Amino acid sequence: MRKYQILVIVALVTLIASLSTFGGVLMSPMITEITLPPGTSYEDDITITNTGDQPMVIEAKTIGFIAPEGIPEFLDPLVDDYTYSGRDLLTLTPTEQTIQPGETFLFHYRVAMPEDLDPYGGRYVAAIFRVVPPSTGAKVVVATQVASVFLLSPGGDAAPHLAFEQIGIYQKKNDPQTVVLSAKIANDGNLHITSDQIWGMINVADEDGYIIDSFKVNTHTMLPGNTYTHTEEWTASDYLVSGTYQFRLTVLIFGKVGTEPQEYKLILPVKLEF
Repeated sequence: MRKYQILVIVALVTLIASLSTFGGVLMSPMITEITLPPGTSYEDDITITNTGDQPMVIEAKTIGFIAPEGIPEFLDPLVDDYTYSGRDLLTLTPTEQTIQPGETFLFHYRVAMPEDLDPYGGRYVAAIFRVVPPSTGAKVVVATQVASVFLLSPGGDAAPHLAFEQIGIYQKKNDPQTVVLSAKIANDGNLHITSDQIWGMINVADEDGYIIDSFKVNTHTMLPGNTYTHTEEWTASDYLVSGTYQFRLTVLIFGKVGTEPQEYKLILPVKLEF
C-alpha cells in the first residue's frame, strides 16, 4: 500500500467567546489546515475550557461552510449543496459533554478524505461547539457557540484560481477625493487560497505614465466556488487636477514549490474630476 505524507498546519489561534450570564468558553485551535491525500485520515483533539464559574453542557456537531468574504458562513445540513462541503468527513467524540468550572476537556476528532473524491478538490467543514443554555423558563434563550474550522486539501493537482470580472473605478459623489475600485472575484479553482498566498498592488499613474501613488490590495482566505465583490478605496491628494489617470493592477497567486504563480495584470485609464 502506498504511504502518503500528511502535512498538518494548525494555526495556534484561540477563540474566546463571552457567555451572557454564566462565564465563558475557551477553544483551541480555531483553524486547522491539512493536506490529506485521498484514502487517508488524521486524528487529533480540540481543546475546550470552561472559564466560567458554573458547569456547562457542550454539544458538538459538524457542519459545512462557505466563506465568500473570508468569514465562515455555516450551512444548514438540509440545504447544504456546496460542491466542496466536507460535512460528512469529520467525526467528533463525544457529541455531548458536561465541563466543570475551570476544567479543560479534549474532544477527539477524526477527519478522512474519501478514496474516490468527486469532484477532486478541497473540502471544508467546521466543528461546532454549542453551550446548552440552562433551563430558566425564559421565553427567549440565547445560546453561545464557537467553531473550529477545517481547510482540507487532497494535494496533487488541486489548486486555486482567481477570476476577475466587472471591474469598475468611480469617485464617491459627495467626496470626489475618494476613489472606489471594485471587482467581482471568483475562485473558480478547486482549492482554497489564503491571504498569505496572494500579493497584490495597485499603482496610480498620471496620463504621462508617472506613478503618483501605490497601495497594497487587501486579501482574505477564499474557498473554491465562492464569489464576492471586492472593494478598495484610494484617497487622492488635494493637489491633483482633473484628468485621466491610469490604475495598474498587479496580482500574484503563489502555489507550491515548482509551480509558476498565477499573474494578473490590468491597466485601466479613468477620467477623474476634482
